[in-house]
Amino acid sequence: MQSQTFQLDFDEKLNIVNFSNAFGKVCPELTVNAPFSELFKLVAPQLPLSTQIIKMFNGQLITLCPISSPSFVFGGAFYEVDGNYCFIGYPQLTNMGQLSKMNLALNDFVHHDPINFYIGTLQLKESMYQEMIQLNDELKASAKHLEKLVEQRTQELLHAEKMASLGVLAAGVAHEINNPIGFLLSNLNTLKSYMDDIAPLLTKLNNLPDKEKEQLDTLTNIAVNWDNIDFICEDIGPLIDQSIDGSKRVSKTVAGLKSFAHPSDSKQEVMSIQQAIDLTLSLLNNELRHNVTLHYERENDVYINGNLTELSQVFINLVMNATQAVEKDGVISIKTEELENSVKIYIADNGCGISSDNLPKLFQPFFTTKEVGSGTGLGLAISHGIIENHNGSISVESKEGVGTTFTIELPLADSEAIAES
Repeated sequence: MQSQTFQLDFDEKLNIVNFSNAFGKVCPELTVNAPFSELFKLVAPQLPLSTQIIKMFNGQLITLCPISSPSFVFGGAFYEVDGNYCFIGYPQLTNMGQLSKMNLALNDFVHHDPINFYIGTLQLKESMYQEMIQLNDELKASAKHLEKLVEQRTQELLHAEKMASLGVLAAGVAHEINNPIGFLLSNLNTLKSYMDDIAPLLTKLNNLPDKEKEQLDTLTNIAVNWDNIDFICEDIGPLIDQSIDGSKRVSKTVAGLKSFAHPSDSKQEVMSIQQAIDLTLSLLNNELRHNVTLHYERENDVYINGNLTELSQVFINLVMNATQAVEKDGVISIKTEELENSVKIYIADNGCGISSDNLPKLFQPFFTTKEVGSGTGLGLAISHGIIENHNGSISVESKEGVGTTFTIELPLADSEAIAES
C-alpha cells in the first residue's frame, strides 16, 4: 500500500509493481510490470539503473527523471524492503506554475512526510538559488547593453542636434553670402571684358616711339611708367581669372551649404536602388575606368521610396572619395544586401583609410582630410542629410592602411506601393 505522494514500487527484476496516483499523473506511461530502467534514468549520479546501483545507493539522496520528460527531475532515495525496492521522492520545482505542466494540483499532495518535505524544500531552494544567479547574470549583461545603447543614442541625439543647428546656421550664411558673390562674379566678368578691350590699346601705346611717348606725357600731364605697361597687360588677365575662379569656389560652397541646410525638397517615389547605382557608375565611368578596378555585381532590383537625383549624389560623393583614397590600381567594391525590411549598400575601398580620431568628425560640415583647396568638406555632411531624409542611416568603418567601408541602410518600399508603381 502506498504511503507517499511520489512512490514507485518495483521487484528484484526492476519491473514496476505499484505506483502512487501523483506519479501516474506525472508519468502517464507508467504501467504495472513495465521495466523501471526503460522509463527512468539517473541524473545524479549519472549511472545506468541496475539492482547493484540501487543497492549501492540504498537510502542515499539521488535524483532521477522520466526519460520522456527529462525536465521533470525528482529528488529522493531508493529503499530495499523485503527483497523488493521502492523509490520515494519529491519533484524539484522552481515555481508553482510547473505543477500544471506536471498535471498536478496541490490536493495531489495528500501525504505529508516531514523529512521528504524538508528534502524537497532544500532542493527547491537550491534550484531557485541557481536560477537567481543566472537571472542576476542576465540582468547585469542587459544593464551593460542598455548603458551602451543609451550612450550610443545620446551621441546620436547630440549629433542630430548639432546637425540641425548647423543647418539653420548654414541657411543664414548661404543667404548672406549668395548675393554679394553674385555681384562680385558679375563685376569681375564685366571687368575682364573691359580689359579685353583696353589691353590692345595699351599695347599699341607702349609700342610707340619714345618721342611720341614723351609728347603723350606732356599732353596728359601724367608721368607714365611705360616700362610696366607690358607687365600690367600680361598680369591683369590672370589676376581677374583667378578672382573669378575663387568667387566660383565660394559660390559652389554656398550652393553646398544651401543643399546641406535643405537636403531634400525633392519628391520621393518608388524606385530601384540599383537604378541610382547604375546612374552613378555611368556618370563616373571614365574616372573609374582609368584609375581603379571596380567590383560590382548587379543584383535583382530592390525597391525603396527615394529621390533618384539625391541618392545618386550620395553615391557619387562616396565613390569619388574612394577613388581619391586609393593608390594606382586600387579596388572599389559596391554591394547591395536585401534584408527583411531594409536594404544595405556597401561602398568599400582598399585605400589609405581614415584615422580613428577623424572618424567621429567625418559627417560634420567643412571637415575634410583633403589638402586645402581640394574640397569643401560638405560632401559627406550633405550625404548624411539626404540619407536621414530618406529615413535611413549611414555609417563608416575604416582602418588606416587597409581601407574604408561606408554602409547605407534604407527602408524597403511597401509591396502595395511597388505594385502601384
